[in-house]
Amino acid sequence: MSTDRRDAGTAVPFNLRADAYAGTADAYARFRVPYPPALLAHVRRRARLSGAGWLLDLGCGPGRVTLSLAPFFREVWAVDREPEMIEAGRAAAARCGVANVRWIVGRVEDVAVPAGSIELVTMGESFHRFDQPVVLRKVCACLQPSGYVAALGGSHPWQDSQESWQRRCKEVWDRWVPAGAAAAHPAAHQPVLTSGQIFAGAGFEDVTEDECDMPHVWTVESLIGYAYSTSVLSRKALGEQAGMFEADLRRTLLACDPRNVYPARVRCWCAVGRRPRMSRTGGALL
Repeated sequence: MSTDRRDAGTAVPFNLRADAYAGTADAYARFRVPYPPALLAHVRRRARLSGAGWLLDLGCGPGRVTLSLAPFFREVWAVDREPEMIEAGRAAAARCGVANVRWIVGRVEDVAVPAGSIELVTMGESFHRFDQPVVLRKVCACLQPSGYVAALGGSHPWQDSQESWQRRCKEVWDRWVPAGAAAAHPAAHQPVLTSGQIFAGAGFEDVTEDECDMPHVWTVESLIGYAYSTSVLSRKALGEQAGMFEADLRRTLLACDPRNVYPARVRCWCAVGRRPRMSRTGGALL
């Protein structure tokens, strides 16, 4: 059932292609678990927000971080290369009455941001997809001297496998994820370097890494929806096999609990660091 969905011309794993999240915006907005308020509050405290600064959210998706933090900023720039994600973010902002966000379609590596203008840069489950050295140089240039960067992320529903249904779901995941993509996906295995370690290696100061978890109850429908929000198990990635994947996951889950109730704890994390004051050669960055 599993196939290697690599681009024949570039041999780029499907989940790292530029269009890997095409068609996932609705599922992403509906079925990804919101970041815990305590985690977002921790980021706000660490970044020492003034209430009048600018936020730059890179790889914003449908605005999960953007809209949660927008009330604490004068202006927000939210950037994503997928137009459907930006449209989903705009629609969510309109529903919430959030009017201080500028939504931008494009590569985060290319977006033009005034130097020294940003109070906080955030990256929610997106840092792994960027050209990290390029993006971190851009982050250093656009942050205020006392500005901060934060990367946030969360576990897959079946990643930690504490419950028996999670272990069975992991078996389904392994059957259907394209060959080679699991190793590249950030939540499939622990990364060699965490975001905090990458920040520290790039010279960011006062770097901390924190995590928290919260209870959540899944259903067959929400777990299928979550799978469709990912790059490797989206409807586009699965193609004509989507129906067979749904049937496999549904059959597996209902065999675990026919009540269609699957409790778990969702683990979320953040890495936060302050802008480097000096370059590696001793000169000021700006």
